[in-house]
Amino acid sequence: MSTRALVPPEISRRFDVLRTLLVVFIVGVHAEKGIQAYYAQVPDVLRAYLVVLPHNIFRLCVPVFFSISGYLFYLTYKPTVEAYGRMLVKKARTILVPYLLFNAISIALILIFNKIPYIGDFNDLHRDGILKYLFGIYRFPAVYTLWFLRDLYVFFILAPVFYVVSVEIPLLGLVVFWTIWMYVPQHGLPVELSGMFFFYLGCLLSRTRADLDGARRFTIPVCLLYLIVMLTVSYVEYTQGTVAAAYQMLYPQEMILGTVCLWLLTGYSRFGDSPFLLRLSGVSFFVYLTHEPVLSYLIYGTRFIFHPSGSAAGIGYVLLLTILPFVLCVGLGNLLMRYAPAVYAVATGSRQR
Repeated sequence: MSTRALVPPEISRRFDVLRTLLVVFIVGVHAEKGIQAYYAQVPDVLRAYLVVLPHNIFRLCVPVFFSISGYLFYLTYKPTVEAYGRMLVKKARTILVPYLLFNAISIALILIFNKIPYIGDFNDLHRDGILKYLFGIYRFPAVYTLWFLRDLYVFFILAPVFYVVSVEIPLLGLVVFWTIWMYVPQHGLPVELSGMFFFYLGCLLSRTRADLDGARRFTIPVCLLYLIVMLTVSYVEYTQGTVAAAYQMLYPQEMILGTVCLWLLTGYSRFGDSPFLLRLSGVSFFVYLTHEPVLSYLIYGTRFIFHPSGSAAGIGYVLLLTILPFVLCVGLGNLLMRYAPAVYAVATGSRQR
């Protein structure tokens, strides 16, 4: 039985809505590079905007995507050697092929043109080696935004571990992964520790067949609590930076609350049934794959048109860098689906609209 057949239609629609919204968030996070490129010193109002949206709200894209991935994966997971082998092959096609393809394209562009603006150059490639750039071994891959796919495939490899934990110590396992995330130093590790927690959270919800709308009546208080914590974290970052002890303690809890809050908000029909977001969900993975280097080339090309300065222009510029790459990549994806469906299928791991 397919995974989609096991998910109620309303829940499936909300997942699709989130797929689109979260890719917008991803582009929004990376759009900050435009400010880093043109501002020697960021004005206070612009810095406040960057702290609240790209550094906090938009970063919910990572935990929510990991949670959804874990949930959907374990709906059909079978703990057998044969099924495990088939799963790794299937995930290699849908995850590793796009990951390696777009990294290889970026490496080729660097070799041909010596650099991709704001992504990497020949010196970086020579220093770290092509294999590290291609696979993202102990560093970001060539297309740094694709680190999520690398970590996701690692979690698929570790699927039996998550499964055993969910069977033997389900709730304690959540505490264990939270503790690892909170107290094990991230530096030097090949995968994102927060991803382990949220992937296991999705696994646990799936394995226990939890009612995903069980907390709907708490939507308002949960969202208010998230807003308070998010603003507190933003204030700490704005005044003390991300190295502050309060930030290190509160930020992970903000991500947990934000994940719950965002999911509950999709329960409102105007959001969770949005025709616009649903229509774009089929091409969202392609947008994720291709928004870099489109974004970086747009930032580079800005210098030939204008140099943003001031808070208002900076905010407008970041919003433009969020919307324009998304629109361009959606258009490119639709063109490929219509005129070169085989190319689109390979590029996206044989995903269909």
